[in-house]
Amino acid sequence: MFKLKRWVWIVTIILILAAIPGIIERWETETNSNTYNMIIPFKEIYELSKDESMDLDEILTELQEAGLTTISFEPDSLSKWARQDIISKYEVKELRDIIRFHEDPNELLDDETGFYITVPEDPYYDGKIKEFFQPTEITVGSERLYFIDEPNQTEDSVTEDDQEQVVDSENPEDEAASETEGTLDSNSVYESYLGYNEALINEVKDYGFDYVVRIENQGPSNGKIIEDLIHLKDDQISTLLFSGDEVIGYPDSNKMKNYTAQLEQAGYNFYSIELVNQLGMPTFAYTNNFDFIRLHSMSVEKSIATSVDRAVRAVKERNIRSLFIHVATDGEAYENLEATTTFLKRVQQHMPGQFSLGEPEPFDEINVPLWSTIAVLLAGIGFTFLALEFIKVIWIRIAGVAVTAILTVGYLVTNMTMLLQGYALGIALLTAIFATIPVRKVTGGLKQIAWIYLKSIAISFAGIAIMIGILNGNEFITGFAQFRGVILIYVVPMVVVALWALAKPIAGMYHNVRKSSALELSKLLSKIVNTQVKYWHLIVLAIAGGILYYYITRTGNAGVASDFEILFRQKLEELLYVRPRTKEFLIGIPLFVFGLYVMGQHEKWGRFLLIPGSIGFLSIVNTFSHLHIPVYISLVRTVYSLVLGFLLGLVLIFIYRWIYRKVTTIIKAG
Repeated sequence: MFKLKRWVWIVTIILILAAIPGIIERWETETNSNTYNMIIPFKEIYELSKDESMDLDEILTELQEAGLTTISFEPDSLSKWARQDIISKYEVKELRDIIRFHEDPNELLDDETGFYITVPEDPYYDGKIKEFFQPTEITVGSERLYFIDEPNQTEDSVTEDDQEQVVDSENPEDEAASETEGTLDSNSVYESYLGYNEALINEVKDYGFDYVVRIENQGPSNGKIIEDLIHLKDDQISTLLFSGDEVIGYPDSNKMKNYTAQLEQAGYNFYSIELVNQLGMPTFAYTNNFDFIRLHSMSVEKSIATSVDRAVRAVKERNIRSLFIHVATDGEAYENLEATTTFLKRVQQHMPGQFSLGEPEPFDEINVPLWSTIAVLLAGIGFTFLALEFIKVIWIRIAGVAVTAILTVGYLVTNMTMLLQGYALGIALLTAIFATIPVRKVTGGLKQIAWIYLKSIAISFAGIAIMIGILNGNEFITGFAQFRGVILIYVVPMVVVALWALAKPIAGMYHNVRKSSALELSKLLSKIVNTQVKYWHLIVLAIAGGILYYYITRTGNAGVASDFEILFRQKLEELLYVRPRTKEFLIGIPLFVFGLYVMGQHEKWGRFLLIPGSIGFLSIVNTFSHLHIPVYISLVRTVYSLVLGFLLGLVLIFIYRWIYRKVTTIIKAG
C-alpha cells in the first residue's frame, strides 16, 4: 500500500506540473493589465454647474486637473431633459386646469392622447424634438408649446420584444447599474430614445476627456441606437456601459449576438459592473470572448479616506480597471466639487506604483491547451485518492475516485463549465481536510510539527494548483464564471475534522456500552438526564454559539466587520501592501500548530484543537477560490498568513509549556 501511495503521489505531482504554464499565463495577464480610469457621469457634473458661483468650464477644468479621465453620457429623452430643466411637460388635463381662468382654453388642441412641452431655447434640443416627433406648435399667452401625440396602443399591438423594463438597481447607491426611476415602457414617447447629445460630447472632448456612453434596452429604437454608436466611434471612445437591469436586445439572444458583433466590429469593448447582474450580459460576454473591463461603482462618502481605500483596493485586489464615481452630495455644490477633486487626487497618491491612469483595455486572452486541462483533471483523480487516506473504508476512497473520473469524462464530452465548477469544489473541500488531518501519529516534537506543517502547506498548494488549473480562463478572471460553493468550504471541512476528532472517543464509548449491562446503561442515562445545568454551562454554550454565529456571518461578501477590525486591517495593509486574512494567521494556523503539539501529550485534546485549526487551511483555499482576485495577491496574502500564523503557534506552545511547568512545580511543592 505504501508503494502504491508513493507512485500515486509521483504521477499526481507530474500531472499537476502541467497546470503551471496556464497559471503563469494568468499571472502575466493580470499583471500586464495595469491601466485604470476614473469616470463621472455628465449629468452629475451638470448638476454642480447649476450653482451660480460655478460654471461648467470651471468644473471640467478642476476635475481634469484632479485626475478625472473619462465622462459618461446617457442617451437623451424628453424625460431626462425635463429632469435637467431643459423642458417642462404638461398633461392635457393639467394644462387645461392651469389656464382655465387665465387664458382662452380653446387655444388647446382637442386631442387627449398626447402631452405638451415647453419649447426649448437651445436650437439643438429644438431640432431634436422636430426631427423625432414632428410636433404641433401652439401659443398660450406668451408661451410657445409643442403638442406631442402619443398614440394609445392596445396590448395586442405591442410585441413581447417591445415590452422592456428598466428598474432601479437593488443597491440604491449603485446608479451605474440603473439611473432611471420607476418603470420605463419603450413605447412611451416621453421616455423614448432621442440619440446622444453630440454638442455636449464634443465640448467634453475638447478638454481632452475620454467619454463613455450608456446603452439602454429600448426595444424598437435599438437598431437606431446601434447605428448612432457606430457613428460616434472615434479615438476618445472605446468602451460601452450598459444602463438598467438588462442589456440591449434582451431577451432575444439572436439580437443580442447581432448587436455584439456589430459593436465589436466597430471597435468597441464593454464594461461589466461588479456585483450587478444585468440580464443578457453572459450572452454578450461569451459572444465577444469576454472582452470586458471590470468596473466598480461607488460614491464619494463623508469619510474621503474610506472611499479612497475602497477605490484603491478595488483596483489592486479585484482586477477592477474602471472606477465609476458618483459626485459627493452631502454639502453645497462647491463643497461637493472640492470633496470629489480631493478624492480623485488621493486615489492617485495611494494607488500602487504599478498602476497608472489612462484608458484601460480588456485582459489579454488566456489560452489553456486542452492537454493541460486533461492532465490537471487526471491529477485531481490521484489527489482525491490520496486525500481520502484518513478514511479507512476502502469503498469510500473508490467512490471518491469514481466521482472525479465521471466529472472528468463528463466535461470532456459536454464542455460544460458547471462540471468543472463541481469538480473544483470537491478538490477545494478535500484540500482543506487533507491539509488539516495528520495521517500519522503525532509525537509533539517541534521538528515533527514543522515537518507536518510543511507537508500541509505542500498539500494545500497542490490542491490549489489543481483548482486554479481547472478554473482558468478569461471567463473566470472577469467574473462571468465563478467558483461555486464558497459557504461549503467554510463549513464542510470543520464538520469532517470534528467527526474525525470525535471518532476515537465515540468508538471507546461504543466499546464500553457493548460491555455494560442493561442496568448499568440505565443508570448512566439516568445520571446524564438528571445532571444539573449550571450557569457556567449556559455561559460556555452562549460564547460558543456567538463565536459560531460570528464565524458564519463573517463569511462571504455579506459579512460586516467591526470598527476595530477595519482599523486593524487598514494598518496591516499599509505595512504589508496586502493584508493577510485575520482568521488564518490569528486563529486557524496558530491553533493548528498548537493542536499538533498538544496531540503529542493528550491526543484527544489535540484533535479537538484541530477543529478550529482547520479554519486556517480552509480559508487559504477560499482565498484562491476568488478567481477575480489576482493570483499574486492571493499568494502574497497566504505567505504572510503561513509565516505569521506559525510564529504565533510557537508562541502558544511556549506559553502552554511555561504554564504547565509552573502548575507542575506548584503541585509537587504542595
